[in-house]
Amino acid sequence: MTGNGTIVARLLRAEATLARIELGLSAVLLTAMLAWMAAAALARSAGRPLIWSDELSIYLVAGSAFFAASAALARGKHMTVDIVSRRMGQRFRRTVDAVLLLAVTVFAGCLWIWLDPVGLLRFGGQDLARETANFVYSEPTMTLGVPKVWFWLPMVPATVGAMLHMVARMIRGGPC
Repeated sequence: MTGNGTIVARLLRAEATLARIELGLSAVLLTAMLAWMAAAALARSAGRPLIWSDELSIYLVAGSAFFAASAALARGKHMTVDIVSRRMGQRFRRTVDAVLLLAVTVFAGCLWIWLDPVGLLRFGGQDLARETANFVYSEPTMTLGVPKVWFWLPMVPATVGAMLHMVARMIRGGPC
């Protein structure tokens, strides 16, 4: 392969590697959630409940879901109603993939607006809240007391990964 073929081959290899990494991250986050829940159950039975464990578990599951959803797009294993697309042929499936890529791209745009990295660089976290009423970097979790943004950040690489998976699927012409 030369030129564009080499670039496409590298992109597809990188995309497959990314999917494996995302599944691994998802598994690690789910394992951590199970460990926290087990620790919470033991602590509760010992009369010393960990009130923050439920909240942390929710955030770990949410992060895991984002990475697993992105990896599912790579393999065409996301939930779809595919009776129609299986019968409509390749052209229709490519259209469905293009619409899905557009939806993921719109979500990425919403993340960009919500997380406002330009505003963060310009003002800093606390000043961003004062200047723009965007409290994303200063709002604490209910029981953990740390900024919620740390638990929202997995959405960024998962969304970028989902966009890469959709582009790769469109290049491959794979099923939707």
